[in-house]
Amino acid sequence: MTTTTVGREGQVTLPDDVQERYGLRPEVSVRLIETRSGLLLVPLTDAPMSAELVQELQEWQALGADTWVQFPYKDGE
Repeated sequence: MTTTTVGREGQVTLPDDVQERYGLRPEVSVRLIETRSGLLLVPLTDAPMSAELVQELQEWQALGADTWVQFPYKDGE
């Protein structure tokens, strides 16, 4: 598992191998998907999400629903 730190201005620096694997270069937009249990960053392209990513999102959402009681999230907090 790779970890990183959020900088003073909210920036997150991704390891070089992760940037290379997902084609993340300077100025590439990413889709930020909030779940109840975390955040997902997905490179923003014109291509539709892969079936694998759709499945992974569904799994994340199910996991988030399971942990909702432990870590409630409310809009505006």
